[in-house]
Amino acid sequence: VAMKMTTPVIMSKDDENTAEFMSFVLPSKYWVDPQVAPQPLPESGVTLQRRSSEDRAIIMFGGYASKNEVEKRKKELLSVVKKDENWTLLNENNASVDILQYNDPFTPPWRRLNEASVKVVLNDTSGK
Repeated sequence: VAMKMTTPVIMSKDDENTAEFMSFVLPSKYWVDPQVAPQPLPESGVTLQRRSSEDRAIIMFGGYASKNEVEKRKKELLSVVKKDENWTLLNENNASVDILQYNDPFTPPWRRLNEASVKVVLNDTSGK
């Protein structure tokens, strides 16, 4: 299946921050019935997974998603969310930040789009 590069490649870790995963979002025509999606080759290590919707805080950045740049953006994102009174990190003590990359490897740095993303929950502000 050919996918447009407007769909991000998502780099994430499991809940324990031990295993790393690379994910792709399949086109929406496969969302209703995942059985019609192209099936991975046997023993390829590739699986199809359905993910539920979730609230996320996101910070966008350009250029290459180098290790140093990713660490800088992760710290920046976590700092902003911790200061926000409306949102709380889902796993505050062990928040896993995903990196989303939208461009093919041949896109020049000044045209690249990346995002750092973390799960958040809306605080109950009804008592205020």
